Amino acid sequence: MDFQYEQEPMQAPVPRSLAKERLQIAMPAFSVALVFLIASVVQGVAHALVLTLQPSIAENDWYPWVASMVPMYCIAMPISFIFMRFSKSEPPPKQGMRPLVFVGLIALCFGLTYAGNFVGSVVNAILSMLTGQEMTNDLENLTMSSPFWVNLLFCGILAPILEELFYRKLVIDRLRRYGDLPALLLSGIAFGLIHGNFYQFFYAAMLGMLFGYIYLNTGKIRYTIAIHMAINLVGGVYTTEMMKRLDLELLASDPMAALTQNTAGMLMYFGYLAFVMCMIAGAVIALVLLLIFCRRPLRRAEQPLTAREWVRVLLLNPGVWIFLVVCILLFL
Repeated sequence: MDFQYEQEPMQAPVPRSLAKERLQIAMPAFSVALVFLIASVVQGVAHALVLTLQPSIAENDWYPWVASMVPMYCIAMPISFIFMRFSKSEPPPKQGMRPLVFVGLIALCFGLTYAGNFVGSVVNAILSMLTGQEMTNDLENLTMSSPFWVNLLFCGILAPILEELFYRKLVIDRLRRYGDLPALLLSGIAFGLIHGNFYQFFYAAMLGMLFGYIYLNTGKIRYTIAIHMAINLVGGVYTTEMMKRLDLELLASDPMAALTQNTAGMLMYFGYLAFVMCMIAGAVIALVLLLIFCRRPLRRAEQPLTAREWVRVLLLNPGVWIFLVVCILLFL
């Protein structure tokens, strides 16, 4: 006697609601965009007032840095901190780091900086040939026109502290619930995009991911602040003072004359070349050793999003749209 069982029809999986995920990701994206929106408005109003009431202030060497960075670091970022608090935070557990590992990571970060800077220069050269327009490095122009103490304060001290607190501490703490890998990728790419130019995008994105990896494995933001500060002091402060002292035309035509006429500048130049070579060699060694001895698995989310869900969360998200529009305007 045959028994026949009625097979129940298979039901398609019901897509889960992603409203909480959209809000959780929208707040960091919107807060990053808000920094530049508020800073732009405050900078425009302040500049107009200066030109109206005291135009002589705008003629000072320190004015471009102060006019652009004070609205961002002293006004826009504190306001964005408040908005960021509406998103749930999950900081990583705190762990120590061996001094030798820290030194190796410094070399690796410098190596990534030089590699990313080279890629950015190539991309800008290609864009210049395609468009017929010269691509300028606004940050380099800004530091070259500013005095030493302004570059030291804003580029060497304030920028590393506030950017690490914002882009690593606040942003990663709010993306960590989706797993370490999404937090690293999203925060790193956002950090690169928000610089608004191809000169800085590639190395900023790579550094952002490595800084995020360091923070996720230690839970201590002071490590990334220290490395970020070292990179800015060398790349933004030391090299600027070196370039101010060098006669590049004389160096290209008669190196011996440049050496005798500008000994201080040439010593800074040779010292920088030696430093770069040491950092590149150290970066290669550190990368090999870290891959062999320090391979820590990335933490996965308890309920990770699928690829399709990530597309829905990111593309159907007003906060992400606002962030992308701001980045496009910065690049343009």
